[in-house]
Amino acid sequence: MSRTVIKLGGSVLSDEKLRPGLIDQIRRLIVAGQELVLVHGGGKQIASLLDRLRIESRFHDGLRITDRSVRDVAQMVLAGQVGKDLVSELAAAGITAASLTGGDGSSFLAEKLVAEDGTDLGFVGKIVASDSRLIEAMLAAGILPVIACLALGRNDYEYYNINGDQMAAGVAGGCAAETLVFVTDVGGVMDSGKNLIVELTRDGMSDLLASGVAAGGMRPKLRACLEALDSGVGSIRIIGAADERSLLRALLTREPVGTRISSN
Repeated sequence: MSRTVIKLGGSVLSDEKLRPGLIDQIRRLIVAGQELVLVHGGGKQIASLLDRLRIESRFHDGLRITDRSVRDVAQMVLAGQVGKDLVSELAAAGITAASLTGGDGSSFLAEKLVAEDGTDLGFVGKIVASDSRLIEAMLAAGILPVIACLALGRNDYEYYNINGDQMAAGVAGGCAAETLVFVTDVGGVMDSGKNLIVELTRDGMSDLLASGVAAGGMRPKLRACLEALDSGVGSIRIIGAADERSLLRALLTREPVGTRISSN
């Protein structure tokens, strides 16, 4: 059975028009025999609650600077609202799911991440260790894991906010997934002329990062793709949620959709 990690971005999940179609595609993939693990972000939802609490949102190189108060908000939003709402909608579609974080079962452990230029990002981490037993048990029992991008610190046991794309890469590597799919609010990776790049290699991603063509949230996404390739993930797709059949096209019919990434 083919195992796929699907990462649903917070901007996608905040769009009420897109969510029902995504849930239905996930249902159809499971019916077709796909073994799925979901990873979700929640950046827009975190930003909304921070605004209501009058806490400033700050970013550096596409990553949210996360002091303790921001980390606590992220934990409430991701492990609470976003994950539980997803489980509810999946249940309504006939899918048994359970929401968890990387801390549950010590499934994914992190270390503090320091930006390339030395900037202190606070409680932002990177996945450094995994234990797939809980996820394997859930899949064996027919339960769809829905994982928030939070992980326990390996040394201090604090919760760390993990960039959603990097969390998805860590989950894909940790549970030996064959395929990783990023469902985004854009159709894929764009070149300097804003044209879709259909096929992208490891060297191509490195060039986009070095040249600055990849900017904002695309930078951690491409870094996550490189990490996923390094961990043995064989196929990566970056697709747009606006195409109501994008997941089915990427995973079932294998039609050209979005950007396909390979290690060659």
